[in-house]
Amino acid sequence: MSDPQQQQEVICHRFHMDIFLKGDLSAADQILAENFVWRNPNVPSELAHGPEGVKKIASAAREIMPDLNITHDYTLSKGDQVLIRWTMTGTPKKELFGIPASDKLTSAVGFDLFRIANGKIVEMWQVFGPGTW
Repeated sequence: MSDPQQQQEVICHRFHMDIFLKGDLSAADQILAENFVWRNPNVPSELAHGPEGVKKIASAAREIMPDLNITHDYTLSKGDQVLIRWTMTGTPKKELFGIPASDKLTSAVGFDLFRIANGKIVEMWQVFGPGTW
C-alpha cells in the first residue's frame, strides 16, 4: 500500500482492531508515539499519555467486556488526520468510562480523530456515548 492516506488509515484502524478487539497490546508500541495523548475527559489523566496508558485501558475494557466488539462505520482522512466513526458493543460487568454496568448487551457510538506524525499516532480526540447510530 503506497498511498500515505491509506497507510495512515491502516495505522488508526489498528488502534481499535488490534489493541482493543484482538488484545494485541504490543501493537500499542508499534503504532503510538511515546508522547501519545488521548484527549477524552472520561479517561483518567494518568492513563491518557503514552502507549502504557492505552495498554491498561485496553486490558480493563477487555476484562470488563469479555464480549467486546468494535466496528468501524466510516473513515475519513485528510492531511495528517484520520477520523473514525465507530460502534462498540458488549456486556459491561462494571462501569467503564461512563458506560454503566449491565447484564444486557450495551452499545456505544463515537468519533475518534487521530493525528499522525512520523508514521505513529501522536494524538487522539475522542467523544462517545451510549446508543446506536
